[in-house]
Amino acid sequence: MSRPIYFAGLSLTSPRGVSSEDVVLYNIPEFATAYKEKFGVFFLPTVTDSELSFERNKTRILVHYFSSWKDYVIVTRPFSFSVEEVEAIARKIREESKVIASIAASRLSSLTRLSSRFMGIVDGFEIDLGLTSLLIGEHRSFESYAIDVIEEFVSVSKRPVFVKVSPSVQLSSEFLENLRQTGIAGMVFTPHIVYSIGREFFRVHSPYLSKLYALIWAKLIASTDIPTAYISDIPEHLLGEVSVEKTFDILLFDTALLSTLVDMPGVVELDKEMPIRWRYIPDPLRPAIDVVREPQCLNVCPYRAFSKEKNLHDSPSGLAVADEKCNVCGLCLSSCKDVKLMATLTPE
Repeated sequence: MSRPIYFAGLSLTSPRGVSSEDVVLYNIPEFATAYKEKFGVFFLPTVTDSELSFERNKTRILVHYFSSWKDYVIVTRPFSFSVEEVEAIARKIREESKVIASIAASRLSSLTRLSSRFMGIVDGFEIDLGLTSLLIGEHRSFESYAIDVIEEFVSVSKRPVFVKVSPSVQLSSEFLENLRQTGIAGMVFTPHIVYSIGREFFRVHSPYLSKLYALIWAKLIASTDIPTAYISDIPEHLLGEVSVEKTFDILLFDTALLSTLVDMPGVVELDKEMPIRWRYIPDPLRPAIDVVREPQCLNVCPYRAFSKEKNLHDSPSGLAVADEKCNVCGLCLSSCKDVKLMATLTPE
């Protein structure tokens, strides 16, 4: 049996984990059980009590460009999970590994209220400063406001508190030291740019940004003793032995883990505009792919909602309609060229 790894006072079975920015994997029922030996910590999907949060039946992942798992641009939707869903996930995987609840809120009262929902079922809390900055807007001095809120939250929290920073947060040596002095247990660094258009939120995943910000922040953390985690968009098996990402204490993954679950067709569309809204798919519509023209798309669904044998038997046209395992994540809609939305009717 391997020796435990200690990170910010937590005993982990592995220096690898799942980030709070995943929008697909946590919806796979057997995911946590299947990966419990590989990952020592699960940062739960970020939640908020803002009116801008969780909306059902909206897609939550879009492939803007894909050439390989070292060359892609994928956009995901923050706040894709409700608080109730994340609570259920926490209870399910609590016995498997360490679990951290991730929160973004514009007020201290909201942070404490949300954290109370997870008391007793998580091992710590993560405050997402990138999403928090979008929630509070630009009418306040974000740095001083964030320090005040974090310091107050740390003082009342009965669990370790982690802070997650993104490129949206201007991170200097002084700000890093101020964060350390609040008493936080550790920091999570994400290379994902987040932006919002009205009520819609977007997060950009790219191996190029991942490598770039790992280089920038590796130099910054060299002067501090705060435990650190980094979210890599490059799958671990593609990282070199001395890659800069490994200078951080632990590595977290989200979109990069899809490389072990799906077969992605090449989506080369650099001239396509970045999304400004998420697609709404009402019940009972589901995606349908042409398995004759695009047989590779059968394996693009992480939930295995397409079955070649079943659908070709039921549909002479060669269309494979997603079954009940589909939860309209949107991956097939942006990865395959000719996807239709269809409703399947069953006789009463």
